[in-house]
Amino acid sequence: MNQYSNKEKNISHPDYDLMWTTIEKEAHKRRVNLNSSQKPAGYRAKAIPISIIFTFFLLVAIPVFASMTIDWDRIGGRGVASAINNGIGQQYDLQSASSGVTMNLSGVVTDGEKMKMLISLDTSIDLSPYSEFATEENTIIGESDARANVYGYLGHDPDSQKLIGIYETADTLKGGTKEFTFEAKNLILYRDRDIFLKSNQHTGESMVTGVSQFPAIHIESVRHADNQTVIRYKVEVAASDLESVKPHLRVHTGSQVVDAIPTILPNEEKGLLIEQVFDISEADWANANLHFNYVEAAKRLTGTWKFDFVANGKKASEAIYTKKLYTNPEFQAKTGVTLDQLVITPLNLQILIDEEGSYTEGIVQYKSIQMIIDDKTITGVQATKGGRSENNQQLFHFESPEWYQNWSDVPMKLILKDAIVQKRDTTKNWIHLNEPKKQKQYTKLTVDGLEIQFSYYRDGEKLIVESYSKTPSFRGINQTMLRINGKEVFPEINPQGMTPAKIHIDTYKDIPFDGHIELNPGIYKYSDPDKNVEIQL
Repeated sequence: MNQYSNKEKNISHPDYDLMWTTIEKEAHKRRVNLNSSQKPAGYRAKAIPISIIFTFFLLVAIPVFASMTIDWDRIGGRGVASAINNGIGQQYDLQSASSGVTMNLSGVVTDGEKMKMLISLDTSIDLSPYSEFATEENTIIGESDARANVYGYLGHDPDSQKLIGIYETADTLKGGTKEFTFEAKNLILYRDRDIFLKSNQHTGESMVTGVSQFPAIHIESVRHADNQTVIRYKVEVAASDLESVKPHLRVHTGSQVVDAIPTILPNEEKGLLIEQVFDISEADWANANLHFNYVEAAKRLTGTWKFDFVANGKKASEAIYTKKLYTNPEFQAKTGVTLDQLVITPLNLQILIDEEGSYTEGIVQYKSIQMIIDDKTITGVQATKGGRSENNQQLFHFESPEWYQNWSDVPMKLILKDAIVQKRDTTKNWIHLNEPKKQKQYTKLTVDGLEIQFSYYRDGEKLIVESYSKTPSFRGINQTMLRINGKEVFPEINPQGMTPAKIHIDTYKDIPFDGHIELNPGIYKYSDPDKNVEIQL
């Protein structure tokens, strides 16, 4: 790639293809965390392993809104259940049995964009040894034999001893009435596997796992800094199905087990390139044991479950509430956002927004997005819909807490907290670098009250730049940049994991080391509590 290319092409942009299922699961997860003290301690609800690993998505159809005694909120179904209880959508009592498992379809709700369904499964099998559950093949069939995929996830409800799930597909009703057939095939029960690895945890080491699906692991790099250990490794993959998913490492130190979120990075070669950032020192890492963990299909129940039903989208389409929103100057100045419209459907609540910020002025993202509706607090996420087109819509997305017959009388407040500002200013913030050598050289720069430390050195024909800061509000660097003899130069693309390392490393190739080299921090992030804001809607 030409390093002297348009700089905007080197800025990371959001993944506009993120599925709405993932967005709503995240919204529910944040709300559960907010109210975790109210949840039974023994409840397990894990997503079906919709594998980014194998770019395979589970296709499921019509969900079962089984008996109203089930607490659907445990799986993120409060909005669907509330809509059905208020006469929006259809409530069913349909069963289909196969292989000793009874599947129940309890209800369907649409909102013009999605059709959501609640499903439950009854079985005499002891589910306690298993961690995740999935129906393998799922299809919804409409008019003219048109088939569509449905996405969803299952969880075990220990109170009812059922598997309960929410599934969704595109809403083709658009206010009308249609006949559908839902067919699901094969129920898979998964369990967690833990494999001890004989390893010295060194860069370049290869380890045999003894697992046919993931035969070996190759450590690409191990970096230590400030009581953190960042490991990148490649997992050999011998199968591309749902038999084994979610491979990752765990670190055992004495009686403690250290976990870290695994991120699957882009990789042009075979296998999976994974990064994990462990909060563990170099000394503890040297004495630790590595374990390889994954989820495998432990039991498969071969069967077919089928339902015929009629869905009516008229009530749902009539129930959609919209309200034009006003943005006061203080809110706009703090957030860089203009509120456009409030849209409440039977399934979710959306605040449509227009982002007007820039990297020079600072783009603000909020880790905590909440609404107080009447006396209830709900937690949401910021998202984008509309794909990669120029007209994609930014919004704050929430799961509807409950249904009100007259939303215009319901008091609502939006609360945005834990603000993270991203900036990039190439009109200033440049520092001169001495001619790079094999030995590290050091420099520093202060921007927005953040003192950022840099070290740089030659690695063969490459220039390595390390960035970090001890300022408490500093949240990391996404990508530095150079200016060499007046031309802007960008580093090699280095995908970031979900958990940022405290020291950011960029690699530059084909650098004229005897040229006039200047360094800019590029995109950097910091927290700013002064950007926190509340507004009545």
